[in-house]
Amino acid sequence: MSEEMGMTNEQYKGMLLDELEDWEEVLNLAIESDNEKIKRKAEKQIEKINEKLKF
Repeated sequence: MSEEMGMTNEQYKGMLLDELEDWEEVLNLAIESDNEKIKRKAEKQIEKINEKLKF
């Protein structure tokens, strides 16, 4: 019988922080290019990731 290995909390948090960094970069690019639609999407994703990081 094999045990399925999941992510540790540290691995999960690291993944979220990487994703957060990517979305912050997208947000900055959206602001620079004055693209309101992408800016709103990036802000929404950043908010979701920050909620997940509260564990």
